[in-house]
Amino acid sequence: MDVGGPLKRTMILTLTLLAACAPAARPENNVRPTLVSATAPQQVGGRLVLQGRYFGDGAGGAAEGSYVLVAADASGAGGARAQVESWAPDRITLLVPEGVGYGYVFVVVDGVQSNGLPVNAP
Repeated sequence: MDVGGPLKRTMILTLTLLAACAPAARPENNVRPTLVSATAPQQVGGRLVLQGRYFGDGAGGAAEGSYVLVAADASGAGGARAQVESWAPDRITLLVPEGVGYGYVFVVVDGVQSNGLPVNAP
């Protein structure tokens, strides 16, 4: 008679369930990037610094589906892609194109768009 059989099966099932519920090493691709702040450039062609969360691994500006959109409307339509100088998981620095004026800025990471922040660029 094997007394350890039911206990062994319970332990194996428990370990299997724990392994299936373990958190992923990195967030899934559908995590929404979040903008927290945007500095207002003081001159034409000035730098705009965006701070937030979930901007990706720093290679975001080089990826096809990752970019910064400036001068969009409040829903993220229109606007122009900005030239990114540096891209980090929580900070992006970019050059504002001339003639942008007032609009919203959005960060798109792997096709997922952030919330928008209003920016008044010269």
